[in-house]
Order: sequence, then C-alpha cells, then structure tokens
Amino acid sequence: MVIDMKRHFCASAFVINPENKKILLVKHEEWNRWVQPGGHMEDNETPEETAIREVYEETGLKIKILGERFPREDDMIRPLGIQCNRKENGDKHFDIIYAAVPNNVDAKLVINDESTEIGWFSRKELENIPVFPDVKITMDYILRTFFGVN
Repeated sequence: MVIDMKRHFCASAFVINPENKKILLVKHEEWNRWVQPGGHMEDNETPEETAIREVYEETGLKIKILGERFPREDDMIRPLGIQCNRKENGDKHFDIIYAAVPNNVDAKLVINDESTEIGWFSRKELENIPVFPDVKITMDYILRTFFGVN
C-alpha cells in the first residue's frame, strides 16, 4: 500500500528582542497555540529569505538572522535546526528554523489573516500560555547561545 504523503518545506524565525530578551510569537488560528512566525518556501526562495519574508508578512517586523555562514562567506547562515512536523493526514512539514533579532525593537506589530494575536513574551510567561514544548526548548537554547542568559 502506497501512502500519498506530501512533503512541504518551510522556514521560521525565533525572534528575540535583545534589550528585554522577550520572544515574538503569533497565535496560530488553526492550532490555537502561540508559535514562531514562519511558513512555506516559495519557488526560487532560500530558507533565509522565507524566514525573513514570513516574519514580515505575519508581524510587520523586519529582522536580522543570527548565526554563522559556514564554511564560506557566500554560503547560507547555518540554521538552528530542521524540525519535522507531521500533519494528521500524513503530510510532513520540514521547518528550517533560525534565531533572529528585530531591526527595530520599537516597530509596530501588524496582525495578518493567519494569526489571531501577536505578542512579545518573557521565558517565564511561556509557562502560562499555550505553546508547543519546542518553543520553550528553542528559546532557552537561543538565550544561552546568543545572549549568554542561563
């Protein structure tokens, strides 16, 4: 029996405000949970371009992706990881995730049609809102690795 499973390639960014160490999350309408902004890659788009575009489309915020270009200067920034998210229908979404900071921490946030809310949250506040466990794990990693926060 052959299962008709589709594979989707996505990119997202865990955006951290370097001044107060809060994370930018959007409340996803379908899942009713707070998640990092991100979405599907478009034709001829790099994962970095997708993450930057999706954050802007979902929040109105322009970002800078953090990390090293490895091994050559012209290579892409090394992502934090690639998550495999399975849908109920068997489809898989491969999400290339990045750490990022806002270009302007005071920029006005703008909600689009995929999200019901947008907000900045401290690590402590994540304990009181509906998030997937990987949001907490990833925020902890970014705070340690890029900001020296334990």
